[in-house]
Amino acid sequence: MKRLKTYLSLLIFGLLPTFAQGPNGSGTYYQAANGLSGQALKTKLFTIISKKTHSPSYDELLELYKKTDTRADGYVRDWYSNTTKFTHIKDKAGSYQKEGDVYNREHTVPQSWGPPKADIVHVVPTDGYVNNRRSNYPFGEVGNATYTSNNGYCKLGSCKTAGYSGTVFEPNDEVKGDIARIYFYMATCYENEAASWSGAFGGTKYQPMAQWTYDMMVRWSKLDPVDDVERARNNAIAKSDVQGNRNPFVDYPGLEDYIWGSKKNVAFNYTNYEGGGDTPVTDVAQPVFSPEGGTFTGSVTVSISTTTTGATIYYTTNGVDASERSHVYDGPITLSETTTLKAIAMKDGEKSYQTIATYTITDDQGQQTPAEGTIALNNVFFGSTTGTISSRDNDEDLTGTQDGITVTYALGSGGQRYCGPDHIRMYGGNKLTVSVAQGTIVGLEFELKESTTKGWNASTGTVSDYSWSGSAQSVTFHVDDGSGHAKIKSVKVSLAGSGIAVPTVANESQHTVYDLQGRKMRATRKGIYIRDGKKFVIR
Repeated sequence: MKRLKTYLSLLIFGLLPTFAQGPNGSGTYYQAANGLSGQALKTKLFTIISKKTHSPSYDELLELYKKTDTRADGYVRDWYSNTTKFTHIKDKAGSYQKEGDVYNREHTVPQSWGPPKADIVHVVPTDGYVNNRRSNYPFGEVGNATYTSNNGYCKLGSCKTAGYSGTVFEPNDEVKGDIARIYFYMATCYENEAASWSGAFGGTKYQPMAQWTYDMMVRWSKLDPVDDVERARNNAIAKSDVQGNRNPFVDYPGLEDYIWGSKKNVAFNYTNYEGGGDTPVTDVAQPVFSPEGGTFTGSVTVSISTTTTGATIYYTTNGVDASERSHVYDGPITLSETTTLKAIAMKDGEKSYQTIATYTITDDQGQQTPAEGTIALNNVFFGSTTGTISSRDNDEDLTGTQDGITVTYALGSGGQRYCGPDHIRMYGGNKLTVSVAQGTIVGLEFELKESTTKGWNASTGTVSDYSWSGSAQSVTFHVDDGSGHAKIKSVKVSLAGSGIAVPTVANESQHTVYDLQGRKMRATRKGIYIRDGKKFVIR
């Protein structure tokens, strides 16, 4: 009996390490997060994954990609193109004229937004030309494409994702889930700073992504599950000489639901994890809109279909998610005003994933009310297919338009101008004009390459280090950072009657003010509010 007890003890002792191991060889890495949920779980994961055994330099990433991003055929794994055959180091960053020339390091969360420069989880190898076309536009789902990479692998164009109306870059379906889990990682690993980033971030410490981005990333994560390539990359990054930390959203698929979603009140168990997500796998085909979302003059008639025979389509036009209680689709829908259309298909109690598209309707003259937002000022925006435009390569003014906002970069009397992949440069005589066909500009904010910003507000018409002239529909600047050579990466445009305006606090009591939940209130603190049907911000 004593021998049997000893044998059982040894057997149990030998099995214990098996039960105490996390997935993908992660061991007890996540043990401290066991039993937590929601915000507490996120914060504990932050303390775990923010500790790195090695912090690679930006230059070192190119060498480390040999371990993290090598295809089965030995070439560099390109996240933005499926037609390249880059050799590590040999074909690294440099000049390029087209897709396939060189690869470089892409910040999935653009560096201009504020993230760290060299976290290899989110800095990935991509084709240099396609990366340049992405610029610092947010990820999104494209309605009308203005650019597509080889084989239509990636797209740039107007956003059809509900909640955003600017220009977006859409990666291929096969990496959307990978990118979504990178964004969840960034929101967690940099919990103490991510809420202060710009672009598609700037939310709260608990959930720092813009709501539309978060919703899209949750959807992408479900539609493109974790695969062996993603697991292998996560394991390679976890090596002590690479970075030495892990992405928990790869190790635990659906973990985002335990932090922000329907399971945020369910305790996380790192050795007996029940994965999954809010969105179940479905065999009912997602509805298809024809035409896809985009900008149309006067009106547009939209047809909705599904390839699932016998399925019923339900749709909404008021921004609410579609359900079996929504309108039943029985024929083409005519939209005569800007509308976000949502639809699902259902059969035998099972529903498809939801399809979402925004249809922007302009007036009969084709004039579109501009959409405020951030515009990256670089050679791509100004129509150059080469790496840079400099000096007098082109004596004519350079002009680019995004979402109804036109920016003109005029050559000055000094005869110097630089327009490169990530910024323009203002010399002594250069002028920059921001104009809109409709609406009123109430504020501009320029992001300088040196990570500083300068601003202008219509209420005063003045700004430090700028001279300006014109009306609030067309504002012309000579920009000077003190050296006479200001390097400008982007301009953020604020418009009256189109998004967030910037009124003076003294005027707030003249109209009824509501918060974003529709509650009547007095706007006495900083925040975003609604007055006369329009958003405004008190800074």
